[in-house]
Amino acid sequence: MEKEFIKETNSSVTLNVTAGRIDSFREIERTTGTVRVYENGCVGVAGALGEPDEEELTKKAKDALIFGIPYPERLEGALDMEELHDDELIPIPDFIPTMQAFLDRLGKLCPKFAFSNKLSMSRNRTEYRNSKGRRLVSSSSKLSIELLAQNRGSGNLFDTFFVWSGNRLNEDELLAQFKKEYDAFHTSADIAPGRYPVVFSDIETVLYRFFRHFTSDAYAAGASLLNGKLSEKVFSDKLTVKDDMNPLTNHGCCFFDAEGCVAPDMRPTFVENGVLKGLLTTKKSAEQYGIPNLGNAAAEYDGIPQISLHSLYTAPTAESLRELVPGKAVYVVVADGGDSTPDGHFATPVQMAYLMENGELVGRLPVLNISGSFFELLGKDYVGTVRDVPVKEAALTAIIMDVSKA
Repeated sequence: MEKEFIKETNSSVTLNVTAGRIDSFREIERTTGTVRVYENGCVGVAGALGEPDEEELTKKAKDALIFGIPYPERLEGALDMEELHDDELIPIPDFIPTMQAFLDRLGKLCPKFAFSNKLSMSRNRTEYRNSKGRRLVSSSSKLSIELLAQNRGSGNLFDTFFVWSGNRLNEDELLAQFKKEYDAFHTSADIAPGRYPVVFSDIETVLYRFFRHFTSDAYAAGASLLNGKLSEKVFSDKLTVKDDMNPLTNHGCCFFDAEGCVAPDMRPTFVENGVLKGLLTTKKSAEQYGIPNLGNAAAEYDGIPQISLHSLYTAPTAESLRELVPGKAVYVVVADGGDSTPDGHFATPVQMAYLMENGELVGRLPVLNISGSFFELLGKDYVGTVRDVPVKEAALTAIIMDVSKA
């Protein structure tokens, strides 16, 4: 009989913001424990909320083997590894005054905006052990600024977003960028229909629509657009896409998956220089379909591992926005309501976007529609990615798309 033990502690402090003022404070801490045991091709699972009693959970997990849940025992071998990135961002007693001072400065720079939503600080610590000698400890923290901006008198719930997350807040740099977006918002711009580089601060806007095609289940069932293309050149040479489990770039995450797998550079790779390298798997699905296990499973504290995606990482191809998108481009802020068809055509309305020229924001564009197809978006139309631009711990990706007026 083999065994895994996992203990996870998540803590967070969240500030609610209304009209530029912090009006409430919420602090949460949650600890869970999990034991999974394997015997005769089956798994038994037991979980607990609160500080776990490993001996008791082990007994319950052994008792659960009677249910006969099939799961292969493929525990990872001996490794002792710690990645600790949980330096205190802002002392909790200082969090409210520090962030209110930030909001006050932002309000003075952007007087026509009323800000609401939330500011938060979170920490995650996960410990993993198994009976084959593997011991992993991951600890990471993150500060998130997620502000809705209402143009005063517009009558809308909100008109744009000011968003940033990371673990090294440079207030002056971030405020300067928010001021550029504010100035651009209040400057009208236009663009003729056509094909342009479209810049996303959240590449998931496009790629998450297609990630069912990267799952082992869809691939094995013949329901993926990528059927039969594993290990083949499919996309642009410039495209490298990974599941980001590296705390240096995906702050607050755990560097190993729910089954104790640690990927090279802590980023399981789907696409490398255009070649389809892997699919979303668990150890069970990898064995079932005869494909390599990528190592990005997730699990509830009392459940068995499931296929998961943590966060997308696209490798940088340029050092500046000017280098990435010289000339005119569309910078997307809000694109909600889009979808993709079974044959891979993607389209979405863009409710909020800026015109960009030579890497600089010029003005606010009217409501647009953008579209493209799966293999072209990630193939000949993929422009590239720039990281730590326009502020530290940011990433922007550009793809050429069809742009039209809504």
